Amino acid sequence: MKQSSTELKKFSSQIGFALDKYTPHGFTKDTLNAVVICGIGGSGIAGRIVKDYFQDKFDLPINTYSGYLLPRYVDEKTLVIIWSYTGDHEEALAVYDIAKERNCKRIVISSGGPLSELAREHEVVYYPAEAGFASGMALGYPLTYLFQVIFEMLGVYKKPDLVKIAANLENSDDYLQRSANIVSYFGENLRQKFIVVCDSFFEGVATRFCQQINQAVGTEAFINMLPEGGYHVLETYRTKLNSNFIFLNSRLSPQINTRFAQVKDLLEKHDMVPVEMLVPDASLNTVFHLTHLLDWVALQVAGLATGEPAGGGQPTLVRTQ
Repeated sequence: MKQSSTELKKFSSQIGFALDKYTPHGFTKDTLNAVVICGIGGSGIAGRIVKDYFQDKFDLPINTYSGYLLPRYVDEKTLVIIWSYTGDHEEALAVYDIAKERNCKRIVISSGGPLSELAREHEVVYYPAEAGFASGMALGYPLTYLFQVIFEMLGVYKKPDLVKIAANLENSDDYLQRSANIVSYFGENLRQKFIVVCDSFFEGVATRFCQQINQAVGTEAFINMLPEGGYHVLETYRTKLNSNFIFLNSRLSPQINTRFAQVKDLLEKHDMVPVEMLVPDASLNTVFHLTHLLDWVALQVAGLATGEPAGGGQPTLVRTQ
C-alpha cells in the first residue's frame, strides 16, 4: 500500500516525462485502414480509455487486443501500437512478431526489455517509459503517448492542454481528501463487490477502477455498461445485493441519462444508493482526472479494508457535507 501510494503520486510526473519524450511519428490516417492498440492487464487499459475518448472523434477504427494474435484484417495499412511496461510480456512479443511479419506500421511503448530492443533493431517508432514502477502504476506513460499519437494524426496540437492536466494532478493531498470523501459513503461495506454502472465513453475508466479493486483489495468488481446492461443485468437489481454501486455517466446522450435515472430509482427502492461521480464534461481533463481519482479511491478502499492507510497516518473516513 505504501509503495502504491508513492507511485500513484508520480502520475503527474509520468505525464510530464511522456510529454518531454514524445516526437512526431509521421503516420497519417489517410494511409491507414485502422489503429490497433495491444497490451494486457494493466498494460492494456490505456488503449481502452483512449479508444473510448476518440469513438466519435476519429474516422478510423481504433481497436484494442490483449492476446497473442492479431485479427486477419491487420495488414501493411494498419498502425499497430504495442505497450508493455516491462517489455517482456510474451503476448506483446507475440503480436510484435505478427505485426512485423505482416509489414504493419508499428509503434512501441516500453520501459525496456526485449520489446524495446526489437524496436531499436528494426528502427520502429519507440517511446520510452521510466523503469521502477509496478506495471499497474505506470499508466501515465501510455495514456499520454497514445493520446498524442492520435491527436497527431488528427492534426491537433494538445500538448499545452496535457501540460495543464499534469499540473492539475500534482496535488496528491487534494486527491487523497476527495477519494476519502467518496469512500466514506461505503461505510462498513468495503469488502462487498463493486459494480460500476457506466456508458461507453467511460468503459475503459470503469474497467481500470475494477482492475485496481481486484488487485489492491482482492474484491470482485465489475462494470455494467448502459444501455446494454439496462436490458439484462437490470433484472438482478430487483432485490437488495451485497454490492457497492458507482455511476460514471458522460451525459453525452439524453437517452442514456434516462437509463441511469431508471437504474438509480430501482437501486434506491432496495436501499442501494449509488455513488454518482461528478462529471463536469466529456473533456480530456475529465478523463485524466476521474481515472486518477478512482485510482486513489481503490487505494483508500484497500487501506481501510486492510488497516493500511493510503496516504500515511491512521485510516479514516471523511464524509462529505
